[in-house]
Amino acid sequence: MTALDVIATIEALPGRGDVVADLLAGALDTVRAEQGCLRYDLFRVRRHADTLMMVERWASKDDLRAHGASEHFTELAARMGPELASPPDVRVLDPVA
Repeated sequence: MTALDVIATIEALPGRGDVVADLLAGALDTVRAEQGCLRYDLFRVRRHADTLMMVERWASKDDLRAHGASEHFTELAARMGPELASPPDVRVLDPVA
């Protein structure tokens, strides 16, 4: 089975990027310890302090599904939701070459 690469773009409400970044940063170690997590890194877009991106790699589709269904992920999403301008844009990537 091929690993899955994922990019999630998270747009905070204006001026709330630091709050969202702190919430996401607080979850990094927990998610990185999940089964099948090969990469889980948080970035902020330069010159756009309220836009954050998660770059992820999962060993399998089942591992990614389990991550999305985990209690800590659903709790994080609930805490982060009021701070977001829109729902996260999550894209699973297929390699071209």
